[in-house]
Amino acid sequence: MGQESALERRFWTFWLFGILLLAAQIVMNVWLVTESSPLGISDHQAAGNAARVDIIHAGWVASDVMDLAIYSMELDLIFIAVYAWGAFAGGRIFAASSHAMLARLGKVIIVAAVGFAITDYAETISQLIQAAVTGGDDMLSGVAATVRPIKMILFLMTFFGVLVGLAIRSWKSRAA
Repeated sequence: MGQESALERRFWTFWLFGILLLAAQIVMNVWLVTESSPLGISDHQAAGNAARVDIIHAGWVASDVMDLAIYSMELDLIFIAVYAWGAFAGGRIFAASSHAMLARLGKVIIVAAVGFAITDYAETISQLIQAAVTGGDDMLSGVAATVRPIKMILFLMTFFGVLVGLAIRSWKSRAA
């Protein structure tokens, strides 16, 4: 590991720290589970309309976790940048490989990381505006609910793509 490139070090630092931030959000989500949001923050992301968002907010206020929900959304803004940069760096490393399959996978990861960042920022900013400023808003909740499945697919593509890329790279180096 002492001879790894600066890009490789950034990949490991950002990607792993991003996963740690995601784990922190998962832990925080436990306290956001209420009768009105049995899946916690996921229910807010998928609400789709102002009335549903307002019901979720009322449940969080009643459970005295509204501030925690806002902190979770703010942490998500940091997570997006950190994780997406890490995945993007990993994709760049793989894309530079002479191994054709790894190079193609790297390009897919790069595109997915950029798409993930864009869609997750659209979702999270829409949520945060509603939670911290306006209350439920049909347009903002519609944006969050619309991009959520796309964001999830792109996240899974980056996460599993990086794991597959690391496995291919490991197999390739053992074979050499």
